[in-house]
Amino acid sequence: MSQPPAFDAEQEPAPPAVEARGASSRRRRWFLLAAQFLTIIPLRVRSESEPGGPDMGRALPWFPLIGALLGVGVVALNWALTPVFSRTVRDVIAIAAPLLATGMLHFDGFVDCCDALLGTRTVARRLEILRDSRVGAFGVGGGVVLLLARFAALESLAPGLWALAVIIAPLAGRWAMVWVITLFRYARAQGAGLSFHSGPGRLAFTCAMALLLLGALAVFAPWGALVQRLILVVALACAGVSAALLWALWASRRLGGGVTGDVYGAANELVEVVILALAPAIAQLALAIT
Repeated sequence: MSQPPAFDAEQEPAPPAVEARGASSRRRRWFLLAAQFLTIIPLRVRSESEPGGPDMGRALPWFPLIGALLGVGVVALNWALTPVFSRTVRDVIAIAAPLLATGMLHFDGFVDCCDALLGTRTVARRLEILRDSRVGAFGVGGGVVLLLARFAALESLAPGLWALAVIIAPLAGRWAMVWVITLFRYARAQGAGLSFHSGPGRLAFTCAMALLLLGALAVFAPWGALVQRLILVVALACAGVSAALLWALWASRRLGGGVTGDVYGAANELVEVVILALAPAIAQLALAIT
């Protein structure tokens, strides 16, 4: 008489409750990885394998949420400081706060890109400059112009529009980064940016997250009517992503057909400035249409 097969615990499927807890834990891990990378919060979360672990690619869908939370933080800080400082001082603080909160990660990428991509150099030299931690004249000039443009854009926003634009800008900026990461190849054989080119369906999930957040803003933001908010939010998000893709297309041509992590960061900075600068005009258009 044959013996029944031995019980193999490894082959026994996990109960649905255990699988649900595991999926929730993984999602929380990916969110924390995104927060750790995009901010200075010392979370001490590591990807499963270094370098190029799959977690970093799967952290991308959380980028828009991290951006939205940064924007909400700036709005809350501005509200708290309203009784203390003038509008101009608060606009300066609104520029400095996210720079500090992100460790100037994206701003540094923009400055490096100015040094590397402006002027006439070979592709190899441009890639070498992107690795160089020193800042040249192009980088200094580009950084100053970027900060001045951001300040001027914030100053041009009407009080009722200020909060909405300040939240949309970092949200769409991080969303646009994922578009660039997904649609453009990495310019190097090795590099920190390669760790984000993993994880299936990153763009689809990121778009779902971004659209959910933008929809919530359109519904609940205290500006205009619902239709006006929808027009404003959709137009600003489309303008931001379009600006990022045009930037990445130009940068990839300067880098021999690919992009780097600095290009990702610069895309975020450009998208934020574009959205803040266009918000008054698009808001007027939304009001006129409706």
